[in-house]
Amino acid sequence: MSTYLIGDLHGHYRDYERLLVTEGLCDENLNWTGGTSKLWLMGDFFDRGASGLRCLDVTMRLQKEAAEAGGEVNSLLGNHELMILCAYRFRDATHTDGLSVYDHWLRWGGIETDFRGLTDRHAEWISQLPAMVRLDDVLMIHADAMLYVNFGLDVDSVNDGFRELMRSDDLPKWMSALSSFSEHMAFSGLDITGSKRAEQLLSLYGGNLLVHGHTPIPYARQIDAETVTEAWSYAGGRCLNVDGGMYMGSPGFVHKLQ
Repeated sequence: MSTYLIGDLHGHYRDYERLLVTEGLCDENLNWTGGTSKLWLMGDFFDRGASGLRCLDVTMRLQKEAAEAGGEVNSLLGNHELMILCAYRFRDATHTDGLSVYDHWLRWGGIETDFRGLTDRHAEWISQLPAMVRLDDVLMIHADAMLYVNFGLDVDSVNDGFRELMRSDDLPKWMSALSSFSEHMAFSGLDITGSKRAEQLLSLYGGNLLVHGHTPIPYARQIDAETVTEAWSYAGGRCLNVDGGMYMGSPGFVHKLQ
């Protein structure tokens, strides 16, 4: 049984469609053909690209089709899922800077057509997404950031903490979590500090390899997005970035876990 990963889509539906078909996970009509394979999305369906909701709808459908075939389709919770859910829950509430939550979401790159199409069914699906998953010796999180330790000291506690937040009516807590999600590249850098942070998370939550999205590889490596066609291994091989940066112009890729 193979496990495949696709990084941050950010509304790039056509690229998503192409990757699924090319990898043989779907046929040309976007029906699941992956059999018992597992597919994990790394989060961030929304914003920056025009078709975030379409990406989400396809994933929700494929989740059911894959389950019927003995396979799996799942996703991690990305910060842009948390952002649109916050706007959906608190749309007209005023933040401390005087802006409405909805206006904040637009500044974060929100696409109005996605918001208009969002339903309670979508919101419920998002609210059940795990923030952290361990598959054997692979620890998967959306963001290369340290905020997860604020939610719990084991995988289940982290996921329970995020789900409790998403049930909460405490807007300041939501905004605090979203602010923490703004961290990038916590495990990289010119010194060994980043590697030590990665080791700390792996030691705390388990696993030998930390896999994430969130920070586009073209940005992290300062290279042309068009050249990014595979995952980036760094921090002495302990970290793997699978965000190709499709919204920056990368064709994207599917990473198969060994």
